[in-house]
Amino acid sequence: MAEASDKILVEMCLKGDNKAFDTLVRRYELPMYRTALGIVGDSDLARDVTQTAFMKSWEKLTAYNDEYKFYSWLYRIVVHEALNCNRGKKKNSPLSLYQPGAENPHLILQKKEESQNLRKAIDRLPEDYKVVILLRHFEELSYKEMSDILDLEVKTVKSRLYSARILLRKKLYNR
Repeated sequence: MAEASDKILVEMCLKGDNKAFDTLVRRYELPMYRTALGIVGDSDLARDVTQTAFMKSWEKLTAYNDEYKFYSWLYRIVVHEALNCNRGKKKNSPLSLYQPGAENPHLILQKKEESQNLRKAIDRLPEDYKVVILLRHFEELSYKEMSDILDLEVKTVKSRLYSARILLRKKLYNR
């Protein structure tokens, strides 16, 4: 069942096959969690957001339009759930973008500091800008995929991403 396409799995789910939905969850659990984590900045909260998004997707599976990619539809649910979670919430746990790999302690410390500075700068961006930065640069989604997820025109996504990059650059270099 793991090799089945999303479309087939969704059809199986709609016919009452719970294992098909388990396959979809396992397939997209990690990227959805990473997206939620990037937006909410807290691992426990990101797990809650991801779980809630999967529950909502299960409940609203009949509303899914198979003309679109399932993961884009699911990403949209996760992004909206994470943004709703963020409304009125203070960030208290930074997300580390640091990936250890260098042996030189000075380089390790430098990369960690750069990662922390980047995370802080991303956290200070307005939500609309933060989301496009995370989807494009950390989830590596195409403009079209981002457009589907955010329910925006591609040109709006490109414009928002351009503005987000400019603002992020200012935040990073005007510390």
